[in-house]
Amino acid sequence: MNLFSRVDWRIFLPALFLSVLGSLVLSSVAPSSFPKQFVYLALALFSFLLFSKVDLRVLHGFAPWLYVGSILLLLATMLFGVIARGAARWIVIGPFNLQPSEITKPFFLIFFAWLVSGIYGPKKFLATAVFALLAFFLILDQPDLGSGLVILAGFLGVIFMGRIPIVHLLLGLFVVAFFSPLGWHFLADYQKQRIISFLSPHTDPLGAGYNALQAVIAVGSGEFAGRGLGGGTQSQLAFLPERQSDFIFSAFAEELGFLGAGMLIIAFTVLFWRIIMVLKDTDDIFSRSFLGGAFLVLFSQTVINIGMNLGVLPITGIPLPFVSAGGSSLVSMAALLGMISSISSDLAKKDSLGIIR
Repeated sequence: MNLFSRVDWRIFLPALFLSVLGSLVLSSVAPSSFPKQFVYLALALFSFLLFSKVDLRVLHGFAPWLYVGSILLLLATMLFGVIARGAARWIVIGPFNLQPSEITKPFFLIFFAWLVSGIYGPKKFLATAVFALLAFFLILDQPDLGSGLVILAGFLGVIFMGRIPIVHLLLGLFVVAFFSPLGWHFLADYQKQRIISFLSPHTDPLGAGYNALQAVIAVGSGEFAGRGLGGGTQSQLAFLPERQSDFIFSAFAEELGFLGAGMLIIAFTVLFWRIIMVLKDTDDIFSRSFLGGAFLVLFSQTVINIGMNLGVLPITGIPLPFVSAGGSSLVSMAALLGMISSISSDLAKKDSLGIIR
């Protein structure tokens, strides 16, 4: 059996390029993390190939169970999660830390797409929103605002590409906007402090504003060509926090400069464009809904991470897809791309048979 028979290379190669670049910088700024990251890369490759072989219609049949399993994982995190840096986001399984808020993202999208691909009615929209909000608040409770927002972004992508009348979509957005100020009271103290420090980081440069300022300094010090691998002062001297995960873009820009950061952004752009092209050619409502959610999950997570590294968005603590160290995000995003590759493979087969043009 050809393992790569259902691989869309225009999806696989940009993701592989991003992972190689991330591993290159990781070996410089956090060499102790590299051996474990190599294992994660192997697991991610397996995850991608596995889900590229799975027909999405099979996952469609298991959608309710995938949602229930995902919710149970989030509940297990509340009960048995290991607390690190003030958050209980991880479940320890042997030598690995599993982060359910990352692992469950593709399966939530499958379930949301399954819901909206049925016969539409106002109750269906309300039910889909309730299921999405349940996942959001369970993730927020960890607390993990960034991953919760990414789930909501994926939900919006699903319903936008589904059979949701625009009037209901606009009404839902209005309700969210109207009640969003109440969300301030649900934020943890450190999350409130991050928003305040984002608006004025220089008021507390050694406290709440420290991370944001150090990230911007690292990006600026890279200039055009970078300081070279191992030559970044912010990352090598540990002024830059979480340089292997949340702030790897800043470490990347410091050591490889504008040129390296530009290559990174170009690779993401190529990947996003390919997903859009697959979406454009897909007429099945379930697949279209899923692709819309998958695109917004990847796009929002990338924009939020790079934005917080550049100081233009508040710090939320989410990884840069395929680049940051960590296994849960890498394996989850690889699974997501595998599902997209499966859809693309089916489209190519139909095109070869003259079913679509």
